[in-house]
Amino acid sequence: MDSVSQFSYWFHVIKSYVSYYLTYLFNMYRDYPYEVQVAVSVIIFVAVLMCIIMLVMFCVSRSKARERRLMMKLKQRFSPVINHVMYSGADTPLTRAEIFEMLRRSNPVGNSEILSKKREKCLFCKIVYERFIVDTPDDIHMVSLHALLDVCGIPQFLEQQVNQGNLHCMVDALNMMRTFKLYINPWVINKLVKSSNIRVRRLAMYSAVMSSSDSDLDYFETDFFDNNSCIYDEIELGYALHRRQAAGLRLPNLAQWAHLQKNHSTRCLFVRLMRRFDQREYCSQLVDLFRESRHKKLIEEISRTWGYLHYVDGEKLLVDSLLMQPDDTKVAILHAITRMATGKSLDVLLDGYKNTTNPHVRFEALRCMYNYGYEGRLLFDSVEQQASGRDRKFFDFFHNSITLYRIPLDKEQAYHPSVETIHSM
Repeated sequence: MDSVSQFSYWFHVIKSYVSYYLTYLFNMYRDYPYEVQVAVSVIIFVAVLMCIIMLVMFCVSRSKARERRLMMKLKQRFSPVINHVMYSGADTPLTRAEIFEMLRRSNPVGNSEILSKKREKCLFCKIVYERFIVDTPDDIHMVSLHALLDVCGIPQFLEQQVNQGNLHCMVDALNMMRTFKLYINPWVINKLVKSSNIRVRRLAMYSAVMSSSDSDLDYFETDFFDNNSCIYDEIELGYALHRRQAAGLRLPNLAQWAHLQKNHSTRCLFVRLMRRFDQREYCSQLVDLFRESRHKKLIEEISRTWGYLHYVDGEKLLVDSLLMQPDDTKVAILHAITRMATGKSLDVLLDGYKNTTNPHVRFEALRCMYNYGYEGRLLFDSVEQQASGRDRKFFDFFHNSITLYRIPLDKEQAYHPSVETIHSM
């Protein structure tokens, strides 16, 4: 009651001062022209607004200064322990008792709880996260790291943040749980997948991909994913499927997912990932999609996938559809036929060179002949001997040491992360 009375007293004091000075200013400029009154009102409003901004900046600065001091204090206390847990070179994981003893020795205050406040736990997570992305620990040290996080109560704290925090905290907590490879409760994922925020729904979906059950992958069958997929989804899905494969879990049938989508860009995404993860056994499921589709990019992606995965049963279909396709798609089909290298389609490559006026298609047809084994090289030499006039320029690339290294076709497109990161480890 004393606190309420004191607050009420100061509230009435401030209210009285404000009322007095506002009345004073109003009476001072009451008889002035309207323009002067407006100008004075704007000046007073700006001055008050500047004071409020300065007060907010001061409070934010004080808050950040306290956070920096607390961060330095936590780094001083926990950095040696984190370094030892993540990079000690031990052959066996550390036990909870050993980690708890290390933390107890590093605590000069002697508090019974290691991290007693929410702010301390947030900053501790940031410290571990910063170390984690610099040098990801191996499997043995990962077990020790999980034991450290468990002793400090981090998994329960992050799950609470995901369940009850604001949007910013929710996204950060879920990202850290995925980065630290902590177990994520399926109930949490199911709740977040229903979120109205696209970013949260995607994070929840990619967290579910590492689950051992295919039923958790139904997000990819939804209209939401079909209508909102983008390059971010392809990158994240590639990382997620790679981690799933590395963990020994069965990958989903990407060809089936391509059939379920209506958006051609989303279909192309799944067809590309098929060749990245060597799903040759599902190539036959793309035949109907190839025949029914009139979308240029989708035809190209299916052709490339069949070529990289050596689906020779699709070669006849590619050859029969070649003349009806636009020039860029013709190039993709010629490359696919060359990668199959069955020896049945050399005449198709020759037609691709002779029966078009597009210089790009003609050059790519020659390039395919050049890479079509011994018989293809003989055909290439024969065409070169018969070439005359302006056609000779196409063959200069095959005799120039600078451009010759670009002539071979790549043999595979398996998924190999270009950089080992926390996403691909």
